[in-house]
Amino acid sequence: MGLSGDLRALGAALEPAEQQWGDPELPQVALCPRLRSCYSPRASWVEWKGFGEDRRPSMPEWARVWDYGPSAAEALGLSIAPNSKRPARYGLSGLPAAGRKQISRSLALLEENRRCLSFWTVSLPREALIDLARSGRWPEFQDRVRKELIRRLRAAGLPALVVGVVELQPKRSHATGIPCPHLHVVFQGRKSPGHGWVLSPAELDAVIAAALATAGVRAPDEIATEDWLATAGNVQQVKRSVRAYLSKYMTKGSGDTCRWVGHSAESLIPRQWWFWSMELRGWVLEHVFPMAFEFLVWVHRHREELEEKGFARFRILPLSDPRAPLTYEVNWLRCEFLAQVVGMWQLDQWDEHWFGEYRLSQVET
Repeated sequence: MGLSGDLRALGAALEPAEQQWGDPELPQVALCPRLRSCYSPRASWVEWKGFGEDRRPSMPEWARVWDYGPSAAEALGLSIAPNSKRPARYGLSGLPAAGRKQISRSLALLEENRRCLSFWTVSLPREALIDLARSGRWPEFQDRVRKELIRRLRAAGLPALVVGVVELQPKRSHATGIPCPHLHVVFQGRKSPGHGWVLSPAELDAVIAAALATAGVRAPDEIATEDWLATAGNVQQVKRSVRAYLSKYMTKGSGDTCRWVGHSAESLIPRQWWFWSMELRGWVLEHVFPMAFEFLVWVHRHREELEEKGFARFRILPLSDPRAPLTYEVNWLRCEFLAQVVGMWQLDQWDEHWFGEYRLSQVET
């Protein structure tokens, strides 16, 4: 299927990511929760020829290119050189784009049950952060917070729908002279708007206490543990859009890592900038459906007509990085509208096929 001139005029963009094993597959776009899809038009849509060395992207910083596995001779030896492209440690680049996408999908689903959501903030005292910096056990603390919260929610009979983001507090980090990681967690805190909250602030403080104990951190002798933890956690009901609560933390403080690399407290830079529960992950994946590549191309070609007829809305996403390719978001509005668009695409495909066969028959006669 050829593309119109407006697509060719979009400028240089990326090729699809290279597959590591097996036959190449056509790239797809996902239908995300709340009937939204994001895609980036590519000049390669005109004649897609698959992946390979000769079609390597011109902007490698935006590509995810895999190297092929070792040869048989290398696999049998014991002196294979380490992969120089693998980072010394994860997390130094902040929150990855894939994480932002999954967080957005999670929040889109959780938005439907906003009145039952809790927004929990965890800010450890400076003494605890210093101890974690010395021992390098921040990952253990963060992991135990997630697991302990999920355990308590399940014990209370609630689904463990949990998603969290880590932020480096810029002002506090500058004032204390060490990175100050800060947790922001959204979870379902009650069964329905008519029920009470299952986890009290004291019980959430106990989650922090258990995580600190796992990481080997305890309150100073001169400060009572209860008083020490009282300032570490803060929980409140989500009253506005849950996206509004977490969106700013998905960018704020997640890229301010360069100044702390090589610092004595570098271990406080998170290795994992976000997390979610298995229940939430499964729920999100149930609402993400792949859409046919040919359908996406057809939709992009006819986006102005579709928008005029009220079947969908299109907008160009504002991206902070100027190197990012042009990216569209489609709001499909309603399921029946999407079904009608699919039907229009099928009819258009059939008409094109019929017309092609008709022209061929006319030439033969």
